[in-house]
Amino acid sequence: MKNKLVKVEVIIRRFMVILMVIAIFFISACSEKDKIDHFSSKEETLEHFSEKEDIEGNIDLIITTRGEKLLVVQSREDVFFVGELIEDKEGYYAKRISDSVGVGIGASWELNTVNKNKYTIFEKNKEDAYYIKFSNGEYDISLVEGHTISENDLVLTSAIKEVETVKDKIN
Repeated sequence: MKNKLVKVEVIIRRFMVILMVIAIFFISACSEKDKIDHFSSKEETLEHFSEKEDIEGNIDLIITTRGEKLLVVQSREDVFFVGELIEDKEGYYAKRISDSVGVGIGASWELNTVNKNKYTIFEKNKEDAYYIKFSNGEYDISLVEGHTISENDLVLTSAIKEVETVKDKIN
């Protein structure tokens, strides 16, 4: 009887070791999915981001009043999304932070940055306060602080400090 208990204990210990090895394997496999490709320059990062996201159109870089660098990306003819250019101790990386949105009919969408700041983008086909011309010349866009759509906030505070074209369709 004592021998059977010892054998059962050995089997249980082996089983626990196997479970721990499997758990470590899954944890390391999951962390590989979140691997971030860092680059030494903004240009290298944007080139990699453009290839990875298969971007066919322009990219405008909006520096917010909070110093964040948002990439307004024309991925296809009338389809846009927003990414973020981030610099940390390992270098630069770019990350997509919004879904794709079809524009041309007054689109708007909300997004959160890596630092958890909230913004709303509005698109119009005419000049208006707080709107800037997108580099493709076809759309005017505005970036405001907060999630003004879901929070029904009528106070719009522009979040745009500066804008630059970083990729032109002809490049």
